[in-house]
Amino acid sequence: MVKSLVSGLRGTFNVAVAEVEHQDLRQRARLGVSAVGAEGYHLRKVMHQVERFAARQPGVEIIDATVTIHGPDD
Repeated sequence: MVKSLVSGLRGTFNVAVAEVEHQDLRQRARLGVSAVGAEGYHLRKVMHQVERFAARQPGVEIIDATVTIHGPDD
């Protein structure tokens, strides 16, 4: 299930996705999703679309989601 979700996110939104925690657990995963863009507004919009896409997948329950934007001065 995780592999199909990761593949769907990559293909649909052109984002980088990695399983970053809980690799040893069968029914739980933590994914990190990242994107690069010129405008923070657009990046937030994409990340919210990613979250909604993931939430609509069968068997997926989102427990927590955080969006962080980093700029060139960070």
